[in-house]
Amino acid sequence: MGNKHLSKKVNSEINVTPMADIMLVLLIIFMITAPLIQEGITVNLPKAVNPLDAPEADREDAAMIALTREGRTYFNKNPINDNELVSRLTEWFANKSEKWLFIKSDQAVPYGRVVDVVNSCRTAGIDRIGLMTEKVK
Repeated sequence: MGNKHLSKKVNSEINVTPMADIMLVLLIIFMITAPLIQEGITVNLPKAVNPLDAPEADREDAAMIALTREGRTYFNKNPINDNELVSRLTEWFANKSEKWLFIKSDQAVPYGRVVDVVNSCRTAGIDRIGLMTEKVK
């Protein structure tokens, strides 16, 4: 009887299967939540058949105005009202040589509202204004 207990060996290896399962679940959770975190302001862009690519809009220092269907205005993901828009744009572009600005407007926003924002941008001295669209698939 004594020899029977001595013949069993103790397994000292780490079982990594449960850890791999947990890591896969965490990876899936991060894959699902990452796009939701990046979006920021929800805007249903109007669709265009052949929009031009604007690689400048993807830069981190790109200036972006977003107009939501609820009537809110955002400058670089920060809420702003119409009275502050010209002064904030003038401040932002004071030391920049290239004055590029992109406007993301929800398709439900009235055209006159977009024109008012473009006029404010022109008043602030912005050279180039790009209107963001989504490509028709």
